[in-house]
Amino acid sequence: MFRSKLFIKILIIFAIPVLAILGYNSYTYYENSKVVDEVEEYRKNITFLMNVNNLYNSLEDEKNFILNIDNKNEDDIFEKTNKAFLNFKNLANELSLKNSLEKLDINLENIEKIRTKFHNKQIDTNSLSKVEKVYQDEKERVLNSFFIAKQFRFTNNFYLDISKIISYLNKEDNLAYTKTTISKLIELAQNEFAVYEKEAYLKRASSLIFLIISILTLISILFILQNILEKEENNFNKIKNYKEIYEILSKTNKFLTKTYDEKSLYQNICEILAQNENLKFAFIYDNQNKNIFANSITLKEKILSQMEQYKDENHDNLVSKTIKWQSNIVINSFEDKNLSVFYDESKKLNINSMATFPIKKFKEIDGVLIVYSKVKNFFDKEIEGLFEKLVGDITHCLEKIKYENERINTEDELRLSSYSFDVAEPMIITDTKGNIVKVNQSFCSIMGYEKDEVLGKNPRMFKTAHQDIKFIENMWNNIRIDGFWTGELYNKKANDEIIPLKATINAIKNSQDKTTHYLGQYFDIGKIKDKEKILEYQATHDNLTALPNRLLLVDRIEHAIKKAIRHKIIGGLIFIDLDNFKEVNDKYGHDIGDILLISVAKKMQECLRDEDTVSRVGGDEFVILLDNVGNTKDDARRNIIYLAKKIQDALNGIKQIDGHENIATASIGITLFSDDSVSIKDLIKQADTAMYEAKRLGKNTIEIF
Repeated sequence: MFRSKLFIKILIIFAIPVLAILGYNSYTYYENSKVVDEVEEYRKNITFLMNVNNLYNSLEDEKNFILNIDNKNEDDIFEKTNKAFLNFKNLANELSLKNSLEKLDINLENIEKIRTKFHNKQIDTNSLSKVEKVYQDEKERVLNSFFIAKQFRFTNNFYLDISKIISYLNKEDNLAYTKTTISKLIELAQNEFAVYEKEAYLKRASSLIFLIISILTLISILFILQNILEKEENNFNKIKNYKEIYEILSKTNKFLTKTYDEKSLYQNICEILAQNENLKFAFIYDNQNKNIFANSITLKEKILSQMEQYKDENHDNLVSKTIKWQSNIVINSFEDKNLSVFYDESKKLNINSMATFPIKKFKEIDGVLIVYSKVKNFFDKEIEGLFEKLVGDITHCLEKIKYENERINTEDELRLSSYSFDVAEPMIITDTKGNIVKVNQSFCSIMGYEKDEVLGKNPRMFKTAHQDIKFIENMWNNIRIDGFWTGELYNKKANDEIIPLKATINAIKNSQDKTTHYLGQYFDIGKIKDKEKILEYQATHDNLTALPNRLLLVDRIEHAIKKAIRHKIIGGLIFIDLDNFKEVNDKYGHDIGDILLISVAKKMQECLRDEDTVSRVGGDEFVILLDNVGNTKDDARRNIIYLAKKIQDALNGIKQIDGHENIATASIGITLFSDDSVSIKDLIKQADTAMYEAKRLGKNTIEIF
């Protein structure tokens, strides 16, 4: 906090002495307040003396009444004594004199007994002396309590025999003198208290005044010091802010001198600005391409929602006003209503000031830089000037990039013109980013596009699922290393039709041997591929039933075994041989036998899942591959037997073949696998063995290996 040595010196010179005076006055006020508290206690002691006097007089009056010396009302005289005694006890408790009173044993119990006898008319002439003795004793104890008050505690310091004084004052003959003495003592105490009270309150008032003066003096000094500190802080922060903005300018200048990429220019500027701790957020509105560049994805979403309004120069917002007026707009406080999109959320986002700066390119507005700061009044004239210099450097860089691009484009056009496109062979040329810059009519015709639909686009628009990421990576690695690539591609035409192409891609380099473009040449190999597909299908499928043959079955069993090992599941094979198939051929002819085989193939496919394989491996022999029938042996065994019975029931359901009675049934053998411990050949053999066991047991049965 204390950034200035001057501040510390001023604090030592002025604040510390004032603090010392403040401490002394606080202590004086505290002591005088204690004296005032004693005054209040003194006041209660005087009241106590008066209560003692009242109680003493009440006891004297009550004695005279009982001895028939006084003719006052009975209830009034007793009530007066009781009330005086109650006040006497309560005030004694307040003054913490309870223990002293207990020693004096003032309780009116003996008085109550006399009152009871008086009510019962039990007091006679003989007992009057005893009554008088009781009242005299009680009055003596009350007089004793008179001298335990604070005003008379000093008497103990002089070793006075209070008991003799009390005995003298309590004598009947001295009653008038006693009352006068007590009254004088009370009056003396009251006079002394009046002087003491006045002095105590006067001292406390004067000490309070000095205390308040000390506090006000300290507050004034601290206020002055605070102003000095704030000015020092403001000056320090300004210098710090200027230094940090200069550092940003230095970073951007280094970046601007090296960059020739206009698209990354704005994004990098926003990221550099984000490194300043006083700046909350910065974005650039690209007026040419109608795009937003920002350093914060979260806040960028809010900006993007205003895109349509930024495009309209007549709309009432800060970006459109900056473009329209072609000048800076500075808002140094968000307390007043303004046009910022973040105005309503400024407190939540800790945004306190902002500024907009138009970015020009050849005197035309190319974009707008908008900067938000956490600091109120951040954009003073000096900071605004520094940002104007930054914008000027950006303008210079944009113009430099445009000059360079025009030069490169001119060279590219001359170089690309050397490649003849007026040929029947489909050709395209892309830049280093993969965007198509030239295309001939032959390519457009074969792909079903117009030139305008292709230019500026990336060849990824023709991509199909046949080319995965690994394929693309290998292709570009070859081009980067060897300068060319040759291979087959499957591209998607404008009508979504897939077309196979033989492609050759060559890198086009400039005089510095740097790749600037890529040339793609294509040849339609669709007819060749169609013939290859037919031959491949014939080699892997049965001609009669169109089911996979033994060759394709073996390949799929191999994949199923790998899947079983990887996922820890159990697969299975079902071997099916038709019973009495020879008799069907002999009795009805081979045509009917073929119809039966086709029906059997169809029935089995209806019973299975799409991922299961039904294959024909011989004349009337079929093998079904199930790559997942369970996770445990018991589940797999139960599931595959259930499926085999389902297939058996389906085949037994073929009652007629083209109007002829079907006499063929199915013998079924089953085997399971979960790893590659048994070869594919032996797996098929196991299922075949189980099937022959089923035939031996009477045909049309199911056996598991």
